Formats: sequence, C-alpha cells, structure tokens
Amino acid sequence: MRDDSEIVNEEVITTDQNKQEELIEEVPAFESEEAKIAALEALIFANGEPISVERFCEILQCQAEDIEEALDALVQKYRSPEFGIELVLVGSKYQFRTKASLASYVRLLKDQKPRRLSPAALETLSIIAYRQPVTRHEIEKIRGVDPTPTLKTLLDKELVTLVGHKETVGQPGLYGTTDRFLHLFGLGSLAELPVLRELKQIESDPGESAISEELQEEDAAVEECDETASL
Repeated sequence: MRDDSEIVNEEVITTDQNKQEELIEEVPAFESEEAKIAALEALIFANGEPISVERFCEILQCQAEDIEEALDALVQKYRSPEFGIELVLVGSKYQFRTKASLASYVRLLKDQKPRRLSPAALETLSIIAYRQPVTRHEIEKIRGVDPTPTLKTLLDKELVTLVGHKETVGQPGLYGTTDRFLHLFGLGSLAELPVLRELKQIESDPGESAISEELQEEDAAVEECDETASL
C-alpha cells in the first residue's frame, strides 16, 4: 500500500505538468520568421545554461528543422564583430557566451586573473580527452603516477565525469569529458579537438620514450585550447 507522501508527490507532478501544458497552449503562433528567432534569442538568454533543440521544440511547438534553421540564423547574426557575444553549440545544446577575443575585458570586470590547469591536470585531461572512456588504472599506466588527486581536481571542476564501468574484473570506473569541458575549451564537440597523428598502439610494456612522445603531443593539443579557457 502506498503512503501519503507518494500520493502527494504524484499530485504535485501532475499539477506541474498541467501548468506546463496550459502555458504552452498560451504561446501565440509566430507571425514571422523574425519573431521565431527573437523568441529563441529570449529563451537562450533567460535560460543561462545550454539548451537543446528538443527543448526549444517543446516550448515553441515547432519542428526541429524550423528551430535549427532559426538557430543557424542567430549563429550567423552574432558572428558579426559588432556583437560582444556569440551563440555556440556546446555538445548538442546552444548557449550564449562572450567572445574569446574580449576575455581580457571580462576579467577586468570580475577583477580576476585566468586560472590555468596545472601541468599534471593538463596531462591527465589530455589522456582522458583523447582516449576516453578510460579507467584510472589506464591513466596511471600512461602517466606512471597515481592520478587520483588530479582526477579529483578535474571532477571538482566538472571537466571530467564518470561515464560508466568497464566490463572486467572489479568493474573499474570509466572517465570521459563533459559539456563543461567543451564549453571552456571553445569546442562544439570532441571532433573539434586538435588533430593528432594516429596514436601508435601501446605495447603491454611500452618504452618510456614512446609514452613521453605521445603525451607531449596530446598535452600540446589540449594546451592549445587551454590558452583561451578560463577555469
């Protein structure tokens, strides 16, 4: 038998859903494409966090194709040098952000210096970014040191996250990068990471020089992005 709290929770959820449906019904039809673009602009600004095409469709009661066309128009609009912000794709969601070229002015407003990742954190992040999903042990095997403290730092900064568990003895955790990583490093997707040469297959007992060479190349690629990332 269900207790009263479960019944109350269901009633609250139902009430919220009904209110959402009522609000959607009150949304007027767009009189022009410009009106639709303006509505998208308002939603992105008001939401703050990245927002998906699916969510836009749900709120504006439009087809995905129409939303994507309007978003493309907004992206083009804010590429103009007269604007200090731009509309960027973070993973599969859209968000306004200040242009990287104006970062020095924004830092003056916030009275802060850009915070850089430590070499150890950058090295660990490089491994995760290019080899994800990857376990703590696999990171340790490449770096030669216990990555636990650095992993904690990256987890606290929400640059990496636990994405699953490896199907092996003990089912160790698998780590991957986050949408925040993409956002801070100015990437729309992982496909936009600086291109590396095809990584050589690491042997079961790889030579130190081979590992060092690969890590240096991975670090350089991620550091290239880190130049504009303020953590």
